[in-house]
Amino acid sequence: MKTTTITQSLTAVLLLAALSAPAKADEVPANLKGTGELVITSGGGTWEAAQKKAFFDPFTRDTGIKVVLVPEDHAKLLASVKLGQPEADLTSVPGGALAGFVEKDAVEKIDYSLFAKDTLAEMPEQMKNENGVGALLYSVGVAYNTTKFPKGQEPKNWVDFYDVKKFPGARSLPKCEKLVDGGLLEGALMGDGVPADKVYPIDMDRAFAKVAVLKPHVGRWWVAGADAPQSLISGEVDMADAYNGRIFGAKKEGAPLEFSWDQSLLQYDFWVVMKGSPNKENAEKFLAYVSRPEPQAAFSEAISYGPVNEKAFSLVSKELLDILPGSPSIAKKQVYQDYRWWNTKNADGRTNWDVALERCVALLSQ
Repeated sequence: MKTTTITQSLTAVLLLAALSAPAKADEVPANLKGTGELVITSGGGTWEAAQKKAFFDPFTRDTGIKVVLVPEDHAKLLASVKLGQPEADLTSVPGGALAGFVEKDAVEKIDYSLFAKDTLAEMPEQMKNENGVGALLYSVGVAYNTTKFPKGQEPKNWVDFYDVKKFPGARSLPKCEKLVDGGLLEGALMGDGVPADKVYPIDMDRAFAKVAVLKPHVGRWWVAGADAPQSLISGEVDMADAYNGRIFGAKKEGAPLEFSWDQSLLQYDFWVVMKGSPNKENAEKFLAYVSRPEPQAAFSEAISYGPVNEKAFSLVSKELLDILPGSPSIAKKQVYQDYRWWNTKNADGRTNWDVALERCVALLSQ
């Protein structure tokens, strides 16, 4: 009896171990295996290192398809597509830029038939565009210097950001060319009391009026993502519209900065398959492979961007959950940026982005 019990226990332990072990090459669906290569653009640095660790190397190991990297240069890539000789099969683009690539007829439609049903079910609808697959999540929101605003006295959202009486001090906002990426108008509307679920369609008159009121208190209009944390650290400003990753990166190095998730915008990039890709099938296999929860969790662990597969949140550490855009405890405080609205064309053929850019430039030149 004792021997039987021990044997049963050992069997259960081995079964649990097998279930919790990472997927091996022979466990990857047969339809994702292949031969040949796949050419992907990469931005280099820590970004490329994280992609190699979580996506590229495991994909080659598990499928037999070799990944070849080329430097990311979208202008050059689009030119090569126009010539019918794309220099890469895959690249990633900001969510707001996808429509431009589609309009240029530069990308293929995505074939989701290779994706496992579970994978598709675990991906938010915004991540499953007919022309692009979600690549990662990031956020822009209210950041501040904790020396100026200690705990208990800190701004919590855009309403506080725009309240210069209760929270005095210089602000930093994105320049016009970054008005979409920086969430300038969305932040202004929420700062004026518009509920998060009523931000779109954006009332430009109301939003720009709110920005105009704050304009005298803006100490820095930023262009590069690093500008906001730098201006906070230097004391040039006390509060900033900033990317979460930039703030947490600076905080990790000892900077007295903090980021509020309340009313932050949830933003995302897309993977796109270039028009005329000679390795289109391998590109589609790659997208199906990396969209699974395990690669997504590995990428988040490597570089702290939010995964596009919701199951991946259950595979990362608790500490990481507290700083990942889109994580269960954070997502309910966030607003998905509506790239479709930004790229909608008006009767004159101009997009909402075109109109907002013109109005922004006029406002800042006054």
